[in-house]
Amino acid sequence: MRGKSPRGQLTPASGLSTLNPAMQEHDPVIHALLGAGTRYEGKLFFEGRARIDGDFKGEVLSEGLLIVGEEATIKGAIRVHTLIVRGGTIEGDIHATELVELHAPAQVRGDIRTRALFMDKGVLFDGSCVMGEVVDLDNRPPSPHSAEDTSPDGYKDQPSRN
Repeated sequence: MRGKSPRGQLTPASGLSTLNPAMQEHDPVIHALLGAGTRYEGKLFFEGRARIDGDFKGEVLSEGLLIVGEEATIKGAIRVHTLIVRGGTIEGDIHATELVELHAPAQVRGDIRTRALFMDKGVLFDGSCVMGEVVDLDNRPPSPHSAEDTSPDGYKDQPSRN
C-alpha cells in the first residue's frame, strides 16, 4: 500500500522495486549510513548495503547496493552493483553493473551506464544512458586504437590539420 511521506510525496509500495525477490530478502541490513543532516567529503567504500540521506561529495565505490534517500545530495561519481535513488539529487556519473532505479522526485545530472534501468514518472534526468552488458572499467582491455588512428580533434573521417 502507498502512504504519504513527510514531504507529502507518495512513497512507492515495497512490491514496486525491480530488484529480484532473492536480492530483496538477502541481507536487508544497512551496513553503512550517512544520515540526514550530515555532510561527508571523500571516498566511500563499503560492502553489502549502504544508505545516504545526507550530503556527500566525492566518489562511491562498492560491489554492493547503494540507496539514496529523499533528502540526499551527492556530487561525484558512483560505481556500485545496484543503485536505488528514492528521490535524492545526484550530480555525477553513475556506473552500476546490474541495476539503477530512479524513483520520483529524484534528480540526476550525469551519465548512467548500467545493465538495467527503471525510471519513475516525475524523475528529472539530464544526461545520457548506456544499457547492456556492463564491463567493470578496471577489467576492460586496452583500446586497439592508437593516437595515430584519429585526427587531432578525435574524428577519424576528418583530414589531418598538418
